[in-house]
Amino acid sequence: MARRQSQKEDNLVRMLRYALGVAPAEFALLPDENGWVPIKELLAALHQEEGWKHLRQGMLSDAATRLAPELVELQEKRIRVSERSFELPDYGAAPPAHLYLGARRKAWPVLNRRGLEETHDGRPWILAVTEEAALKLGQRRDSAPVLVTVQASQAQDQGAVFPAWGDYFLCAWAPASCLMGPPVTEAVPAKKPKAKPAPTPPGPAMPAPGTMPGSFLLAQEDVEKPYKRKGITKDIAWKRDRRKDKRGK
Repeated sequence: MARRQSQKEDNLVRMLRYALGVAPAEFALLPDENGWVPIKELLAALHQEEGWKHLRQGMLSDAATRLAPELVELQEKRIRVSERSFELPDYGAAPPAHLYLGARRKAWPVLNRRGLEETHDGRPWILAVTEEAALKLGQRRDSAPVLVTVQASQAQDQGAVFPAWGDYFLCAWAPASCLMGPPVTEAVPAKKPKAKPAPTPPGPAMPAPGTMPGSFLLAQEDVEKPYKRKGITKDIAWKRDRRKDKRGK
């Protein structure tokens, strides 16, 4: 049992060394200039590899703190290895006439309107040579990605650049006119309408005042100054007693 666990740990260290330091392009991973790769992207990529669906972030932390702290480094939401020998993107390569992108359904309307732009962290898009490879990459971010065709030749005529990255190509910018995909209304799942609260059923009607048995209407003057009503004499006991006292003197 201990030997089997040790073998699994060694395999993990070897995989991280290879995927992050030797051939990240093979996994469609693009480290930044300092070798960092988002942990979320690494997990998504390795989960598509046979035998690595069980990989979790805690196992990466274990590799960085216990198994190979001299090789693996974690920083916030990023990971890298200290030994890096992968080749840089090839800007002299010629891309095919068409490249493909597996876009998130929510992202496609924006891409359709604005074209390809650098991502929020300043990294380019990774484009595939085949539709199948593009959809496989897109499934890392969306279970049902939208297939977008990039007319690379036309985009190059407008200033776009497509350096090769292993079997893929990178693109930091391409005009919207060079992107082809499904109609936007069909690409974005319709939002479910918010359910309206059920109307409150009306309660039983209240009877009109004075119609209930034994009831009567109370006038405002009855409440404020009942002694001023006609036929009612105002009689205050203490004033009556004072008058009696005066007459007795």
